[in-house]
Amino acid sequence: MTQKLIYFLSQTHIRSAIAEAWAKRLSLSNVKFISGSWHKSKATPFIAEALNEFAIEPPESLSYSPSSELLADADLIVTIYDSAHETAPKFPANIQDKIIYWDIDDPEQEIALPQKWASYQEVCDNIALSVKNLEHVLIEA
Repeated sequence: MTQKLIYFLSQTHIRSAIAEAWAKRLSLSNVKFISGSWHKSKATPFIAEALNEFAIEPPESLSYSPSSELLADADLIVTIYDSAHETAPKFPANIQDKIIYWDIDDPEQEIALPQKWASYQEVCDNIALSVKNLEHVLIEA
């Protein structure tokens, strides 16, 4: 059975890294999950802290930039963006049929520390639910 490549993509790799970590907990043996960003990756301890609440380690993988080769090789591209603060990236017409969009808040929009931490927790929960829903799609495919 051929392994499928699912590519999570967000603006700064924060939400895509969280999605990759959750996805790797799914019981799907024929799927490889990676994550990346279309802008510079941003390091923040909140990713690990939010995931550690669920005993999940953040991904150790690098942030993969969306090269034309990687986009072509991916079986599914999950683009995660905050429609209130970001514009979804434009993709070539030849890969439009394998792109899905998740509108999930950018936790970095919060400035004050307590609200930022709460935002990361909420985003982590929202991504977990989205990944779980994605599992049903991948099983049926």
